[in-house]
Amino acid sequence: MKSVKKEIIEVIKARETVFVSTINLNNFPETRALDNVLNREIDDKLEIYFISDSNSPKVQQFKKNNRASSYCYVTGSWKNMILFGNLELVADKSLKDKLWREEFSQHYKNKNGKDDERYGVFKFAPTGYKYYPYEDGDLSCPPQIGSI
Repeated sequence: MKSVKKEIIEVIKARETVFVSTINLNNFPETRALDNVLNREIDDKLEIYFISDSNSPKVQQFKKNNRASSYCYVTGSWKNMILFGNLELVADKSLKDKLWREEFSQHYKNKNGKDDERYGVFKFAPTGYKYYPYEDGDLSCPPQIGSI
């Protein structure tokens, strides 16, 4: 039997897009779909990386309250998971350079590519999970809940 972390890693690797919820400035949850830019390289820390404009509303939200959750699922399956944790801005230039894709240029007015001051990389560092290992529509088993 696989460990829960290995199962969660498989779910994350299967998704290029995950849903991230933050608390908005009015203290309500706000969810959006974001590209999981390192989904193929995820390890036991289960950290997920996203690209976004560093001036976006979600950045203002997590600067005020960095608690967040991330949800993803396996297409064609009932397997899904929620990670709970914290978002942080990544300052590491080498990581930002590694994650840059030319198609990101269309989102930045300055067109300075990976050197645009608005090009932001964000790390979601989970502290806990709720994993639903459902197979073949069998929803009878309880979720597995734990800390990371």
